[in-house]
Amino acid sequence: MINNRREFLKLGAAWVAAPVFFPKNENLAVSVAPVQGAADPTTVGKYERWLWIELIGFDNTRPDYGVAHFLENTGFVPEAISFLMFTADFVHTHTGMSKEWTFPPEFCSYGARPTSLERDRQAWTNYQLRGLNRELRKHNVKTYCSFFDMFINEKGVGRWAYQYPEIRETSKDGVAYQIINPLKNIKGQGLYEDFFLGKLKEVMLDYEFDGFHGADGYSSGRRPLDDIDYSDDMVGQFVAHTRVSLPGDISGALDLNKEAYAKRSRWIWKNKREEWIRFHVDRWEMFWKKSVEMLHGIQKKVVFNTAWTRAPFEAIYRYGIDYSRIAKAGIDGFVVEAAASAVAMEPELNDDYTKFHYNAMAMLMLIKAQAPDTPLRPFTGIHDTLEQYDALRHVPTVVEREIYSMANLYLQKSDGSLARCSSGPLGCLSDSVAGHEWKWLKQRWDLGFSDTPQSIIGATLVWSDQALDEQLRDYIKTRRYSTHKLLYELMAAGAPVNAVVNVADIGKTKGPLLVLNPHLFPATELEKVFAYKNGPLITIGGQVNTGGVPAASFGDVYGPSALACSVYGAKRTLELMPLQKEGEEKIEQEPADPFSWTESLYYRKVSRSFLKNCANVIMAYAGFPKVTVKEDVIRVFAYQMDKNRSRLLIGSDSFYYTTPSIDVGRAIEKIQVKTSFPGVPVRFENTAFRVRIPGKGMVILDVTTK
Repeated sequence: MINNRREFLKLGAAWVAAPVFFPKNENLAVSVAPVQGAADPTTVGKYERWLWIELIGFDNTRPDYGVAHFLENTGFVPEAISFLMFTADFVHTHTGMSKEWTFPPEFCSYGARPTSLERDRQAWTNYQLRGLNRELRKHNVKTYCSFFDMFINEKGVGRWAYQYPEIRETSKDGVAYQIINPLKNIKGQGLYEDFFLGKLKEVMLDYEFDGFHGADGYSSGRRPLDDIDYSDDMVGQFVAHTRVSLPGDISGALDLNKEAYAKRSRWIWKNKREEWIRFHVDRWEMFWKKSVEMLHGIQKKVVFNTAWTRAPFEAIYRYGIDYSRIAKAGIDGFVVEAAASAVAMEPELNDDYTKFHYNAMAMLMLIKAQAPDTPLRPFTGIHDTLEQYDALRHVPTVVEREIYSMANLYLQKSDGSLARCSSGPLGCLSDSVAGHEWKWLKQRWDLGFSDTPQSIIGATLVWSDQALDEQLRDYIKTRRYSTHKLLYELMAAGAPVNAVVNVADIGKTKGPLLVLNPHLFPATELEKVFAYKNGPLITIGGQVNTGGVPAASFGDVYGPSALACSVYGAKRTLELMPLQKEGEEKIEQEPADPFSWTESLYYRKVSRSFLKNCANVIMAYAGFPKVTVKEDVIRVFAYQMDKNRSRLLIGSDSFYYTTPSIDVGRAIEKIQVKTSFPGVPVRFENTAFRVRIPGKGMVILDVTTK
């Protein structure tokens, strides 16, 4: 996911024999998971494992191209493998299969990197790739083709894009980047997408791929909409589509007039920002409708990378991608660019990296709410040699926590049952992984997807498609927290929110109901929300007139876009910590939009004490297990598995071993450790226990109460 030069610069945990102090009571858990890190095989739920890999991950010197060895090493048969061919020139230069030819180096490994831990890059041919697809099919593995919008900017066999500067993504200052904008026109030939899809059809059929995996640059532009693409081509499409009138001095052809070109770019973003964004939403939908129609027409599948780790609102605002509209176009699945383990390792590249774990969790839930019928496959970060990160070996506890967390987020359906937001992981990237590492990953995937709970112990978030649509205009006007931003900030502060429900389906919801940004909901939906009787209703966002009196209400100290938290239908009141007095934020000029996906979108300031108070309210009304020691760094997600058994996912935000105390509120009968750590029984006394949590890691316990 390289976006600029800064992004290019992107060990197993040691056992420490440190003392752990327990209560005096000698009660012990009666069992520990029999295989370290593994769930009981009979309880593993259905999920799919997809792998993203380069050709360097296979061996063209073997008769079967190394397929048998690869699958023996993984220890499982993945449902699908997506081959990262790096550049769309793989499609552009396809000329059929009448003769064998040797691929350029960049087709054979990401960015033509010369080596992996297993082997040097090999020179593959078109016949060998087709043969590799056929060998994988013998093992019931589906194969997909994927690539980015980047290309090698020089002449050579298998290179095409360098010849067509008019299709390059062009900045607000007229700089032509070395990347393709798939929405542009080829001079004298019409839309690039028509040429591209014609060639892609040939590639799908000739190589016998099962489908197309639309990756970065094709699932959205690589650069954000404030920066691109203000060329005569794209502005012409914009004006024709929206009927927006440009001032006379910045209309017409300006590609060669850099001063007027830059003036036009800034005028559009300042004065017609919403129209510019909605134009791109329409335009990308058109692109993917064509793609789906073509691919389904030849019985091929199509999956789609989410836009640069962005949740629904920021995908629209920053890249012009509306996931619900892409889903309705007929996409067969989303690959969700969660990337939390990779981002956690690069604080200099991501200004919100300490909360990115919660950012990714909130993103997955909201995308599932937006596209409930579309399979979502979030990343499991493994490593990427070219992008220079190795999460599996450098931060394994982060990877483990990411696996368990992303597998245990839920959508409440109309009948009240729970469905996982994730359909299974996509391993990114999957070459040069040792057999014992695959075993480690599979054990954790199995555990993450084991046992569907009867209910959650926490608050259920309410989703509204209409509120999302209103958020674009609201944000441009106020810079108020988006629903996603508010959600992950609350989760980072300790709020137990691990399920989402569409506003139309809240009739079957039980327990605390959470509505974020209620001021964006239409009146008919608010009426439905405020009629909720199955638990307390908590609203956080702009104030709304409900006609009722809340049981508790408080606001943050900032204006003019202040937020308020109100609780309705509660049977008890809470004592809240006082809000800290902080000065109002003054904005002297329009905040700049971020240059890169690694940088956070600007939001107006919200006081930390307000967010913590909101999280405390949610925890209190959720009947949540209470962390009594180390509550500043320990976060717990809890699920009711059956009448007396709950599952606790206990994660740590600390880099160090932490031993929290947790009170579940009912007398404990036994505790079963589901994870490989700790390797000893967990002691408990009455309603409470203590357990050791590895740095940035997670422990899963099944707690049975009397």
